[in-house]
Amino acid sequence: MTIKRVSLFLLLSMTLVSFVNAQTKSDVFRKEVAVTWLGLDFTNAKLIGDRERFGGESDVRHLMEAWNGLILAEPEKFDVAKAIGRSKLENAVEVTNEHNAELDVMSMFSESENDHLHVKPSDVEQIVGDYDFKGKSGIGLMFVVESFNKINEEGSLYVTFINMDSKEVIFTERMVAEPKGFGMRNFWAGAVYGIITKMQKKDFEKWRKTYFRP
Repeated sequence: MTIKRVSLFLLLSMTLVSFVNAQTKSDVFRKEVAVTWLGLDFTNAKLIGDRERFGGESDVRHLMEAWNGLILAEPEKFDVAKAIGRSKLENAVEVTNEHNAELDVMSMFSESENDHLHVKPSDVEQIVGDYDFKGKSGIGLMFVVESFNKINEEGSLYVTFINMDSKEVIFTERMVAEPKGFGMRNFWAGAVYGIITKMQKKDFEKWRKTYFRP
């Protein structure tokens, strides 16, 4: 390989590395930077209390897909794009749907209210590292569910921005909201809606002040 070709190879390699690492915390807040909505992840989720109403294994699997489906079906209500200052998002909920389909859902059930605090940011990083992003690139947004806690009437999850090229967490923030609605799907979707609303009203701007660098 000639010196000229070696130089070109090194330049291309450096450009590729630069691209992979280009997704920064500040990029999350730049409206021109595209974001892909990946849906709800249930890898370490706990379903606390209300065991009978959740039903059996097939019922829980159906609910996980139904929650992701509802967010897509009602974008004016579950306006994730607006909550992060975008006019639209790319959608790739098949990423979490396929991942969730492989989980041992029966291990999610708990009767301990203390399980609502069992996920740490380091756990989120491990969860993201195990994902297959189906060739998607750029910034992804995933809600990593910690618990749907009927005992405390609270849903908690980590709002997680991801560099899908490198499988790295750009940043993640824990949020909670009260569930509302009729039926298991709508009741816990109400907690997700509450978190999206909080992001839109206050929290996304708070994160901007913390993470954004011009």
